[in-house]
Amino acid sequence: WEQSTVTRHLIRVTLLLALGAMPASAQFSALPGVVHLRAEDAADIAVVQVRNEGARPLQLRLYLSDYDQAEDGAYLFHEPGTARGTCQGRISFFPDNALLEPGQRQEIQVRIEPGAGACWSLLFIESAPEGTGQVRVANRIGVRVLNAPASLPRDGGLAEVRASQSDSVRVEMLFRNTGPAPVELHGTVEIRDLTGTAVVSAQVGPLGVLPAH
Repeated sequence: WEQSTVTRHLIRVTLLLALGAMPASAQFSALPGVVHLRAEDAADIAVVQVRNEGARPLQLRLYLSDYDQAEDGAYLFHEPGTARGTCQGRISFFPDNALLEPGQRQEIQVRIEPGAGACWSLLFIESAPEGTGQVRVANRIGVRVLNAPASLPRDGGLAEVRASQSDSVRVEMLFRNTGPAPVELHGTVEIRDLTGTAVVSAQVGPLGVLPAH
């Protein structure tokens, strides 16, 4: 049995979110990996907790990026203020850098100003490059910032479901977000026999889908 998928698009989102919580080298972590805000008539504020998971002091810088999702599921990064749905002009954060001792935490305050409609941006948290010679490596975490006022409808549905079997069973589902707000998907996929008894199940999500994707 292979893990159920909600299109290649959403599998890649899941992988990025996993990296968003903690890089492979475990230098530092940032939680939550997705920030949900509801600014409309008033500003809304959230806090991201960044922690130095390593054994040495860590210098971090923070900056914003726009992003979109391609048809093949890859994230597309853009300069702030250039992509559809950007929060540029409404989003701010503090501080924009931090020096953390081993085990130390830093609260990052993210704020969205009032305004109409949904918007989304990425807050990147990046460590200073390390290494010697020409090979220097920096770790980077992307925290998704989603602003979706409660007044906006959440619309969408499954456009296609496919199942195939060889040595294992593979279930693919295509979800379309037809509403004006980003949505987060989660649930359970079950395979049942002819009597209606669940034979196997798999958890799906949480997975994020932007409008018109």
